[in-house]
Amino acid sequence: METLPIFLVKILQMLADRYGMSCTLEELTSLLTPVFNTYTLLQDSIADEKKKQARVLDALILLNKEGYLFLSSSSDESTISIKGLILVNNKVICN
Repeated sequence: METLPIFLVKILQMLADRYGMSCTLEELTSLLTPVFNTYTLLQDSIADEKKKQARVLDALILLNKEGYLFLSSSSDESTISIKGLILVNNKVICN
């Protein structure tokens, strides 16, 4: 089974929880705020929000390239793929 960094798995888990729906970059960044707060001090400036969005977008591009999700370049909306669902469900079963 392929192993991905925890941050990437968290993104896939968020999308798996919303299977059949898409999430925008802003929605995913907002949903991942607890993950960011675990690794950094709580900061609420606009610049910090943009940095978080850039990190999420980089992760989405990588996951899209690997086939774990579908990323719409026109709307910045992401939807998990079957490959992503299988990865997340295998991790849940193994844990």
